[in-house]
Amino acid sequence: MGELVDNLERIAVELVANLVKGNATLRIPRNSSSKTPTDYRRVSYNNRRSRHSFCLLVYMLSRAHRLQVHGGSFTVRGLYYGDPLLIRSQSRIGQARLDVCRMLNASPLALGVLAASKGLIAGDVRLLMTNGDVLDSSLYSGAMTLPADPEKVDRIETLADFVLVVEKESVFESLLSRNVFCNLEQRFILVTGKGYPDCCTRRIVHRLSEENLLPAYILVDADPFGIEIMLVYRQGSQAMSFSSQGLTTPSLRWIGLHPSEIPALGTGAVALGTGDNKKINDLLARNDLEPGVRQELRMLQDVQLKAEIESVIDFLTDDYIPNKINRNLFL
Repeated sequence: MGELVDNLERIAVELVANLVKGNATLRIPRNSSSKTPTDYRRVSYNNRRSRHSFCLLVYMLSRAHRLQVHGGSFTVRGLYYGDPLLIRSQSRIGQARLDVCRMLNASPLALGVLAASKGLIAGDVRLLMTNGDVLDSSLYSGAMTLPADPEKVDRIETLADFVLVVEKESVFESLLSRNVFCNLEQRFILVTGKGYPDCCTRRIVHRLSEENLLPAYILVDADPFGIEIMLVYRQGSQAMSFSSQGLTTPSLRWIGLHPSEIPALGTGAVALGTGDNKKINDLLARNDLEPGVRQELRMLQDVQLKAEIESVIDFLTDDYIPNKINRNLFL
């Protein structure tokens, strides 16, 4: 907390000094290694086009400082409804939050300004909160929405053998409706971030892996966007590469769907679109890809087909998931 407060107050002092000179400007790093002037984006009050963005940044910096000094947290939604005339839209305040995180080289969780949680969790798991509450999914085997602030989870209790992350809510709900916890022999925890996961979902998966020492597996669509979602859980978001500490699960095992399985699906595959191929090229340009992941992306390029998890949903619990886990068929 002390370092964040120091950085926030340093930014405030620099801003006041600039104001005295008639230069109301804030600098936002483009990445974590920004050093030269071209590595920064400037937001100025003197420029009419960026004036509103400047005001939102100052507003967000002041809110972040208050949180660091007095504790607590805000949600992006709560900030918006607190002053909708100033903020104008939740997307604008969300962008200001990300910019402030870049300026401080800190995650939104560390900042205390949170997005509303969208992640779901089910199975043998109890979340013991710092205020004494207990969120117990195992009581009724239903899904729970993860808390917006995962740091208010004091500890996680479970007798599960592993964690299974699924990309989409539709697959999550389908597995629950098919009594997945009864069909698989081992106890496990089911998690979904409903597509691209928020920080809370990623943090909970990280804690289950690191604190509860559970092996974690992920099931995503055999398309470039599914692979990117897998990489967000495993390696972090490219947009927040400056601060992924405590949000990544490097040991996460990708059990499927693998593009190399597409030829065996028959009618379960469809053609790639222009956006798919662009995303493949973007992913292949990354220098942090494991050889196996890179090979599967090349397979997508070769076959020019993609497939959704739903194409194997009928034998997902009886065959696909246990077979992949028991035979170590993952990347």
